[in-house]
Amino acid sequence: MDEPLGLLLLPSALEEFELAEHARGLLQIPRVVALEPGRVHTPSFMRDAAAVRQAKRLKLPGAPRLVVLYHPIQYPLARALLAHDEKLELWYVPLPDASDAADSTELVELDQLARAHSTQIVPVRAGPEVDDAPLRERMRELDVINARAFVPVARSRRRR
Repeated sequence: MDEPLGLLLLPSALEEFELAEHARGLLQIPRVVALEPGRVHTPSFMRDAAAVRQAKRLKLPGAPRLVVLYHPIQYPLARALLAHDEKLELWYVPLPDASDAADSTELVELDQLARAHSTQIVPVRAGPEVDDAPLRERMRELDVINARAFVPVARSRRRR
């Protein structure tokens, strides 16, 4: 059986991310992994197709049970992941200034879609401080946080 995973969709490299402290706290959980965006900017007209392709190609050390979305620009990837597994939950931690960028119309639309399809929206307080107690509790319920040792599925390419 695949290990249950929590998946963080980061809007930038972890070192540049304004909620890096929150993400690092979640990454201390052995069954939580993060995906940073690619280095090449995908044009908006290709974003959905690229997200579907990326979701199909992901090689994860278990089965995602929960996706944490921090920025609406990553919503197409979240949507593609959700399409592969109806049990997968989307938790949205919206950044206060996420929709104030240059592509504001597109980001506002993606933000609305993320809010509409989220299992839960986790508020970000000033500071930026995130009250993620409900998120961590749900991770326990989904067995992402548990006392068992994490043994990722070994995928060997060696022929026997």
